[in-house]
Amino acid sequence: MNYEVVTLQEKTLTGIWVRTDNEEPEMMEKIGGLWQRFFGGDLEKIPNRKGEAVYGLYTNYQKDNTNVYDAVVCCETDGVQEVSGAYKSVVVPAGKYAKFTFHGDAEKDTGAFWMEVWNTPLARSFTCDFEEYLPCADCHNAEIAIYVALADLCQSCGMPMTEAEHYGTNADGSKNGEYCCYCYKDGAFTADCTMEQMVDFCLNIGMESGMYADREAAKKEMMLYFPTLSRWKNA
Repeated sequence: MNYEVVTLQEKTLTGIWVRTDNEEPEMMEKIGGLWQRFFGGDLEKIPNRKGEAVYGLYTNYQKDNTNVYDAVVCCETDGVQEVSGAYKSVVVPAGKYAKFTFHGDAEKDTGAFWMEVWNTPLARSFTCDFEEYLPCADCHNAEIAIYVALADLCQSCGMPMTEAEHYGTNADGSKNGEYCCYCYKDGAFTADCTMEQMVDFCLNIGMESGMYADREAAKKEMMLYFPTLSRWKNA
């Protein structure tokens, strides 16, 4: 599945919400009900709206998309709004997102589009994912953009850093945003090694966990990928 990696600025979305999960029998009915309410008058009740796009936002994941999360039908607003319990404002964090672009029926096809996204291997952060619907003349032939928040990747070993404890530390004890806790601690790399030695180390872990079936093919791919990481770009 083709996508592009884009960098988004922080934005605030405000709308009506429900807590659900993908295994709940009433999930589609709940989310569909939000859209009906949103366009049935709730949109006009949101103060300080910005732009004309509307969004289907998924956030506050218990763990990942197989567990409970908040579904929010919303629009962009000028900052966090003081709203009632039926509404909520969500700050979508700045960062890198995988952007998927689809064309189809906004009402009928979006679920199938998400299935394609779920089947695409991604290092997801599970912070905020969303659909963006721009104004169009024909909602049955709409352009739908789906944005999936990407995890920070360790720039030494490529490990997704999805939890605070995954990050390495600087000399002053603060979080280092580039490297994981296994590669970087107290302002220094934990191992003095070559790129190929790091590849072999990560490959051994991957083989033991069953991540890779073909060691030779996996190493070939990793030797192409690792030079894109900051630690090895000039190695």
